[in-house]
Amino acid sequence: MTISRKSLPRRTVLRGLGVTLGLPFLDAMSPAFTALAKTAAKPIHRFQAIYVPNGMAMQYWTPEKEGRDFE
Repeated sequence: MTISRKSLPRRTVLRGLGVTLGLPFLDAMSPAFTALAKTAAKPIHRFQAIYVPNGMAMQYWTPEKEGRDFE
């Protein structure tokens, strides 16, 4: 990438300063996150639902045979 302008816009400099100042704080937060992960003894229960507004054609979702003859 070639930058043709020799000067940087003020907004770009301020954005870069904000990222530079924020990086040490992000590094300081990582021990807090690892301690939380180590204390989680129980697995998290999750719920997933599928909404089908007009219903499903169950004959296409249910197998006709079981075991080795599964179709």
